[in-house]
Amino acid sequence: MSPVKKPLRPRRYWKATRSPSMKTLLIAAMVAIITFAPAIATADDEDDVIAAMQDYISGWNTGDAAKVAEHLTSDATAFAQGTGLAMGAFNQANLQNGMDNGGIWNLSFRDMKVQVYGDTAIFTAYEVGNIRFPNGNGSQGPWRYTAVLVKQGGVWKQAHRHTSPLRTGAPGQ
Repeated sequence: MSPVKKPLRPRRYWKATRSPSMKTLLIAAMVAIITFAPAIATADDEDDVIAAMQDYISGWNTGDAAKVAEHLTSDATAFAQGTGLAMGAFNQANLQNGMDNGGIWNLSFRDMKVQVYGDTAIFTAYEVGNIRFPNGNGSQGPWRYTAVLVKQGGVWKQAHRHTSPLRTGAPGQ
């Protein structure tokens, strides 16, 4: 008589994960995911930065200083065209007063580029259009525009911005 064979039992996957080396590998992978996932930039971040910058410039074009302000951090800094010094703190009331008294902005961004590094982004573009100030003076683009944005509460805001005239060497520049 031949010996009785035990029926084959299917190998269970969970037993394979109980080995010390597999446990260590899984724990290390989970720690890495948890640690680095928040810093991984997604394509959505780039789109969100561009959307924020488009909304920001629409505030200038529609005469809405509150919309401009909502896209700036409370301690935002700036270098603007025509001055070598940093601008003072953003003054929403002064801007709205200028907008209400004849200031007109007709601006758009071209060739926008975004680099995202976790909760920080760098936005570069050419700003084109023209500005008429309440005193009748004006300014004509194009300008180079650079902004450093930070993500606060899930919202991209400018912490620093810089505009300067773009000089191409064409007559009149």
